[in-house]
Amino acid sequence: MDTGHYNMLFRYEEHHWWYHVRREIIHQLISKYRTMSEELRIADIGCGAGLLSKELEMYGMVTDIDPSQQSVSFTRSRGLKDVRLGSAEETGCSNDEFDIVLCLDVLEHLKEDLDGILEIKRILKPGGIAIIFVPAFHFLWSITDEVSHHFRRYRLPQLFKKFEQAGFSIQKYSYFNTILFLPIALIRITVRILHLNITSEAETGSGVINRILYRLFSLERKWLANHSLPFGVSIMYVIRK
Repeated sequence: MDTGHYNMLFRYEEHHWWYHVRREIIHQLISKYRTMSEELRIADIGCGAGLLSKELEMYGMVTDIDPSQQSVSFTRSRGLKDVRLGSAEETGCSNDEFDIVLCLDVLEHLKEDLDGILEIKRILKPGGIAIIFVPAFHFLWSITDEVSHHFRRYRLPQLFKKFEQAGFSIQKYSYFNTILFLPIALIRITVRILHLNITSEAETGSGVINRILYRLFSLERKWLANHSLPFGVSIMYVIRK
């Protein structure tokens, strides 16, 4: 991932509509699918700038893993202690170590995503859950995919089959970011066709537009608590070992 993207995350993720609601969705999923009531062991693979991990300390002990030294530095600056250089394919963690593994917008960075899936299975405790987010639909490819060094975007069945083959029980799956799907698709397709020079999609991270987008996206969070959506800009899975 480009170094500028980590800088953007550190500056914007607290209030940016996308990251703000994404954190709320994670809390919602943990509350619904956790089976342990006591202190949890949580791994955040691809921890970015560490804001979500800081919030996750309310549930127990958090281990942060990222291949970028810049990410490790930002995450440590938030006061997190167990922050490690490592990849999704080789976390350096022990077998059966965690109750919950988060892998949010990470698998698309891997040349062989199955390697990351098998590593998640290895470090999860039996009965533990993994929460996986990935970007959806290759025709939505944009500057964000370029600066993030993605290999692909997904459709739901692609990872569904791989999770089953790896021996996971799939608890929930859905597209999301559906309300904004059409305008995002139109903007991205227009940019690509007209070869417009867009350097970042973070400009909606503050101000009135950001607040409007946050409220729209929050409606989906409430719906996703008990339902699924048929299409969207992103995909979520909750899988259990």
